[in-house]
Amino acid sequence: MTNSSPFAGAFKRGLLACCAVAAVAVATPVLAQGATAPIAFAIEAQSLETALTGFARAADVQVVFSPELVRGKRANRVAGMMPPAQALRQILAGSGLVATQVGERTFSVSQAGAVSADAATLDEVIVTAQKRAQRIQDVPLAVTVLDGDDAARRGIDSVVGLVDEVPGVSVNYAFGGTNYGLISIRGIGGADDYKPNGNPSVALHVDGVYQTSNAYLGMPLFDLDRVEILKGPQGTLYGRNTTAGVINAITKGPGDTVEGSGRIEVGSYDYAAMEAAVGGPLSDTVGVRLAVLAEQGGGFMTGAGAGDLAGFQPVIGGVTQTQVPAIVDPGRREGFGDKDLFAGRATVSMDLAPETNLTVKLFGSRDRGDTRQYDRISAALDSNIANAGENDDPYEFYSSEYPTQSIDIYGVSALLNHALGDNLNLAVIGNVQGTTRSVQGNGDGSPYPASRFDADEKLSQTSLEMRLSDDTGGRLDWIAGAFYVSDDIDFDTHWTSYTARTKYDNLHKQTRNSFAVFGQVDYDLTEKLTLSGGLRYTRDEATFSGRNDDLNPWGVSTFTTTFATTNPFVWDRSFEDDNVSGRGTARYAFTPNLNVFVSAGTGYRGGGFDGTSIFTQAETLPFDSETVTAYETGLRWTTPRLRVSLDAFSYRFKELQATTRLANDTNGRANVGEAESQGIEFAVNAVLFETARQTLDLDVAAAFLDTEIISFSSARVAEVLSTVGDPLPGAPDVTATVSLNHGLVLDNGWRLDSRLSVSHHGEESNRLNAAPNNTAEAYTLLNARIELETSAAWALYAYGRNITDEVYFPELNGASRLVGAPATYGVGLRYAF
Repeated sequence: MTNSSPFAGAFKRGLLACCAVAAVAVATPVLAQGATAPIAFAIEAQSLETALTGFARAADVQVVFSPELVRGKRANRVAGMMPPAQALRQILAGSGLVATQVGERTFSVSQAGAVSADAATLDEVIVTAQKRAQRIQDVPLAVTVLDGDDAARRGIDSVVGLVDEVPGVSVNYAFGGTNYGLISIRGIGGADDYKPNGNPSVALHVDGVYQTSNAYLGMPLFDLDRVEILKGPQGTLYGRNTTAGVINAITKGPGDTVEGSGRIEVGSYDYAAMEAAVGGPLSDTVGVRLAVLAEQGGGFMTGAGAGDLAGFQPVIGGVTQTQVPAIVDPGRREGFGDKDLFAGRATVSMDLAPETNLTVKLFGSRDRGDTRQYDRISAALDSNIANAGENDDPYEFYSSEYPTQSIDIYGVSALLNHALGDNLNLAVIGNVQGTTRSVQGNGDGSPYPASRFDADEKLSQTSLEMRLSDDTGGRLDWIAGAFYVSDDIDFDTHWTSYTARTKYDNLHKQTRNSFAVFGQVDYDLTEKLTLSGGLRYTRDEATFSGRNDDLNPWGVSTFTTTFATTNPFVWDRSFEDDNVSGRGTARYAFTPNLNVFVSAGTGYRGGGFDGTSIFTQAETLPFDSETVTAYETGLRWTTPRLRVSLDAFSYRFKELQATTRLANDTNGRANVGEAESQGIEFAVNAVLFETARQTLDLDVAAAFLDTEIISFSSARVAEVLSTVGDPLPGAPDVTATVSLNHGLVLDNGWRLDSRLSVSHHGEESNRLNAAPNNTAEAYTLLNARIELETSAAWALYAYGRNITDEVYFPELNGASRLVGAPATYGVGLRYAF
């Protein structure tokens, strides 16, 4: 499909949404937090650790430092009106330490004099992986961070975009098609339930809010501050359904001054995008940020119609069933797979009192794009009736329709931060959100409706988390909290099945409630040794009801015999469970910038119900909760020009939850046994050289996985024998990225930046007991980007992705396959003020 005016519809919707969001924002009194306005300070000469804590409280900022870095040092007396940065410089004068502002309201304290003033240095990276601001090298767990601007340069606009950009992260579409992706981290999650009532192993959080369903993986990510990927079980601070890890997406908020940015972009296959954001103080007491995103086009597939199956009707006993509608030929369609997305967000921030801040985020997105399609291998290699005469072209597919999706995501969240007293802080975050989805699919890449589905889904969730903490970087830090989430899911699927010679409905309704209390303590046993321990108690409850109805519109149904069921089939079940998980860690700092850690812990994924097509009483029974025992060790070394991290891990899973083939030959979710995942990851960021006009940086990261199914529960002996010893689904053996980043300062304040990156994704299977045609081969992608920035903050950029035009398949599903994007190119214009 060719878009004659790719921006027209998006621009109209963007303009209307901006006006609506602006009206809401202006109508709500807010306060911008400034870290530059003069403040009255009265800080006495005292221990530096105590002075920094007092400074942070007085200036209402965060000061991140290593306790061993400041221990034994004295602070200077500071009194009078001055900006916080000036006061902090006076406090540190003569200590051998310097402070760097690394965020809107965050300062980082580090050793001074390590390099000359004009030497190239790596930026300080601050994360909130442990729900407080810390230098990334001080966090005793594996964390990968993508700066928001860097994510935009790489083209990451959703969680799925992290694949091939972050080693150890993969996605599996094996069972439900491209609208039902399963994210895995370190080989865990690729066998999850693809239906929206499942329990994803990777917990997605957006602005601190837990997303209860994989249906929210389609939430667009834009105007990001950063994305943090926490790898491995996170059973203490994040709780249930984190046996693989956590993805935290943090969006930007109002700044200290009015600033903003905008971009327009056009690319291959009629792709077009527009993004804009503006934020800042409206007055001394008000701060607002508005952001919008629109995307159109980009479809690279060609629909060839119904091919040899045009007009096909089933034949039973040699008799054509004329009462069954013939397969329709929709004609040829170029450029299928176009995007049609619009999203917006409004952020408001107010200081209710000097010690109290409230931040509210209102967000929504609307997706009416084409549903990306599978194709089949060539007819010469596939004699199945579903093959409509396929050729060898992986970018051409046969279908009886060209479906579009209707996906709306909307909600509001609020974060309240309140200083109760000295070193005692309260954080409360609440959320109400939902999504409505209408999606279609026929996962065999064919016009033949063996199991074609129309799914209508409605989800809603409400969550509340409260945390009390002393996290100021002293000798003893602690955090304690409680969490509650409730979600309701109604999902109805209408099936057309030539296999069962009928149309039938699956009607499902699920309600879940989860409550947890948690706590963690970090204690500096010595100047170099820090011990951490945490526990979390979780209780889950769920109810699940539904029915199947065979509509038998053609009078030839074999529904009951094909699926070994009754018509109608009705169920109503409940589930409850509780769990205590935790983690203990020891971190030893040889120097403020070189430390190692070891940890041991447990994780928990709540049990629940299979959300696929349920036909028997056995399938209505809940599956049990999954648990994991995790061991990990890591090293962090940072110099001004080099940052190195190295992690080794070993996980053992019990009651592994997975989607597999059930006794009646349908796909379903069950506990299938035990598994383990172990491996090594490393990342290196280095400044290779710098001159007065040039810089060259190198980033290298890789993950090496070894996963194995230890035991497998199945009534099918052959499947047990073929599965035990296999790797887990969604667990590529090697994933890696390498990039070179070059900067060149030109005359008149202009600058030229370029990036060349290579990513490798190893071989991986997409299901348990995977056959060779369910195992995707390894692939390697080469990407490049160049940007020319003027002294007036305008910039023109161009990029190429998969520039070697490698044909690769992220997914093989029997005779059907999902092809990756071919070589694509684009240019864009951006402006920042």
